[in-house]
Amino acid sequence: MVSVAAKDEGFGQTGAMASSGHIDSTGGNTGGSNNSGHRTLWAKVKADLEQRIKRGEFDNTFPGELELTKHYDVSRSTIRAALTPLRQEGLVTAQPGRPSEVVHVARERRFGPVYSLFAAVQKSGMTQRSTIDVAELRKDPEVAKRLGVGPDADLVYLARMRYADDEPLAIDRVWLTHEARGVLEQNLTHTALYDALQRCCNLTLTAGEETVHSINLTAEQASRLHSEPGSAAFFIERLGKIDDRALEWRETLIRGDRFTVTTTYP
Repeated sequence: MVSVAAKDEGFGQTGAMASSGHIDSTGGNTGGSNNSGHRTLWAKVKADLEQRIKRGEFDNTFPGELELTKHYDVSRSTIRAALTPLRQEGLVTAQPGRPSEVVHVARERRFGPVYSLFAAVQKSGMTQRSTIDVAELRKDPEVAKRLGVGPDADLVYLARMRYADDEPLAIDRVWLTHEARGVLEQNLTHTALYDALQRCCNLTLTAGEETVHSINLTAEQASRLHSEPGSAAFFIERLGKIDDRALEWRETLIRGDRFTVTTTYP
């Protein structure tokens, strides 16, 4: 699990409701509601939602508070009390003005620390967004060699600035093989690249290699990241693969003076 925090700062859409019935104060599903034991009620709702998340009921969309209120026949405050620990545990996103989503932790680990960092920003309640500097097809013999294609191959190239709320977090450059050209038509402002690859190109990364370097920002890099020249940063090189076939070469520069990352393992 990867968590992210900021330094020196005090920092809808509904899904299928597959299970039926309401949750009473003694646990389990029942045909009616029981308004006693508010604390027990929210705990039972939370436990039921956790089981439904594990079963994959909310992989596409997560129901809003009003729909959950009707489904479980409890008050909105009970639903909020049940959702709060799920959001704190990183199982469900919390983004003002946007529908909640289930966080796929196993997928984050497969995609590596860079993907997990940006997902952790979203889980923490900060808004993740990107501005696209360049999105085009281009040739790059050096990167083409890394990707195992010919030097004259057209590669998909994306250059983005990544933000946590309004704070610049990273400069991200990605090259993809030509089969991923459909992402050039996608809006990546709030959409993860790997989600877009799955949706538009039916491409899912299954493996990868990442190398993390500790560097000091140049004056130009610092200016773009709103940092001081010489500030600490992480430079990450990533080769993303589908089985043994290379799909992605990525270079990400993440500022290290405002954010800390903690990684835990089972």
